[in-house]
Amino acid sequence: MPPRTLQASFIRGEITPRLHGREDTQLYQTGLALCENWIVLPHGGMTRRPGTRFVAKAKHADKQCRLISFEYSTEDAYILEIGDLYMRFYRDFGQIEKDDAPYEITTPYKEEELFDLVFTQTENSLWIVHKDHPPKELKRNDHADWSLADITFTSKPAEWKAGNYPRRCSFYQQRSIFASPPDQPQTIWTSKTSNEKNFTLGTNADDAFKATIKAGQVNHIQWMVEGRALMMGTSGATRTLSGSSANEALTVTSVINRRHTTEGSAAIPPIQKGEVALFLSRNRKRLHEFVFSFERDSFIAPDQTFLSQHITGTGIKDMDMVNDPDSIIWMVRDDGQLVGVTYEKSQEVVAFHRHKLGGSTDDHDWGEVETVAVTYEAKREVLWLSVKRKVNGEVVRHIEFMEAGFDDGLDKKDAFFVDCGGTYEGDAANTINGFDHLVGEEVDILHDGKVSPRSIVTSDGKVSLKNNRTGLKITAGLPYQSVVQPLSPIVALQNGTGRGKKKRVVSMGVDVMNTGTIEAGDTLADTQTHIFRDGSTPFGQSPDLYTGYLEIDPENGFSDKAQIFIRARQPLPATIRSLITEVQSEG
Repeated sequence: MPPRTLQASFIRGEITPRLHGREDTQLYQTGLALCENWIVLPHGGMTRRPGTRFVAKAKHADKQCRLISFEYSTEDAYILEIGDLYMRFYRDFGQIEKDDAPYEITTPYKEEELFDLVFTQTENSLWIVHKDHPPKELKRNDHADWSLADITFTSKPAEWKAGNYPRRCSFYQQRSIFASPPDQPQTIWTSKTSNEKNFTLGTNADDAFKATIKAGQVNHIQWMVEGRALMMGTSGATRTLSGSSANEALTVTSVINRRHTTEGSAAIPPIQKGEVALFLSRNRKRLHEFVFSFERDSFIAPDQTFLSQHITGTGIKDMDMVNDPDSIIWMVRDDGQLVGVTYEKSQEVVAFHRHKLGGSTDDHDWGEVETVAVTYEAKREVLWLSVKRKVNGEVVRHIEFMEAGFDDGLDKKDAFFVDCGGTYEGDAANTINGFDHLVGEEVDILHDGKVSPRSIVTSDGKVSLKNNRTGLKITAGLPYQSVVQPLSPIVALQNGTGRGKKKRVVSMGVDVMNTGTIEAGDTLADTQTHIFRDGSTPFGQSPDLYTGYLEIDPENGFSDKAQIFIRARQPLPATIRSLITEVQSEG
């Protein structure tokens, strides 16, 4: 009988091809060759990425914007759309309007400056710095009442001037910290304690002071975040600024700056997860932890992308993190692909997965994500995205958010596995409107939990179900496919390893949960669809989502690797808990 191998966990995600020969390691047994539009779960399985829901068109179709989160309180969370000389606002999954138009304010920031802006929040305001603009304060007065003005300092350093304003800001021990104007890239200024707008220098413990990092070469301060010390990333090292001892506060007479590693940073704000700061390397390709090691009595910066170093492409340009229900770092690649990292260090889970959003551009057959931000709404953390596409012959940019995952207890009609989509719910209908943002595009449709043939959005933004079908709840949007390819199965022969021998997958057992349909085959051009239907399902009725075990025959021939593609592409959920592969070898 051909040997059977079990893969019960995928917690390494998509691993680099450099490791595809390491069958001797445990990471091989928990890794994948390809993980596209699947999210690796911290429990070990993987689930299909939820779709994204359309909210609004960005103000400028021909210019990119940047999304930033602002949480005034646990009940008031906002997403800010910052674009060329303007700012718009979102709350409760919608765009804030005033007088029947998107509410916006004017800003001095041009498109080319957006990703150089640095933000730090203090209560109901957001401080913004850029080298060419005086530090500014964005204040929230009400949902549709915001103001942007220069910060009014009691005393401002004389060095700050046009073209040489600080580029970084943060808070630490009740002080505001500004740093790194172009002419003094290694210098920081701290405010008086509990008086964050007063930079009057002095010698008392609570006075403001100025400090410059002394190093062998000029290393620009790229970011600063508060932790057990003020953690800093520079272009050539990671450092901390703190009081002279663990029990001393940071003051003009008690200050020490330590270099911990020589790993340089990109000028992209890091992500904080507890006491850890996750930052990008200087080339924007590696994700590092900056964390205190009690064993070494120092901070260290291990590379988290080592096992999946290919996955960041030519570089990452934006990132944020969802912490609930699962901790996932979301990063934007230069080419617009979305990279997810399921990150649960307490469970030793660091799993990378890639995501191509539905749609296309002139350069790629996917919608290009340009920026992401996370906010807390409806008792969950929500990923917001700005996505560039080509629709009806024109470049467009859409503001969207990722829907929640499909959990136990949900009805199939509530599934949302389309991108840039929308939902109608009401009286039985055959035609729905509200899809002006997708005119001319072919969309997937789910009506009352049943898959309907794809349809083209009409010039007036309408979608119609074919064959005179009607639905009480209809979801439509851009299709996307979720594809996973396990690594080559491990085959042991009596005389040693089976690596290099011709082999084929005789059968594959798939343990699934809440799954509609999946396809399998040795190429994506030749897959067979497997519908989870039993004899109790009446003919012509859509089967229920399936939880259980399915044996599939991929109908493949002998090859060196014997790897099988598994795909889900209908607008339905799918979760894979484990795979059992039966392999026949020529040896």
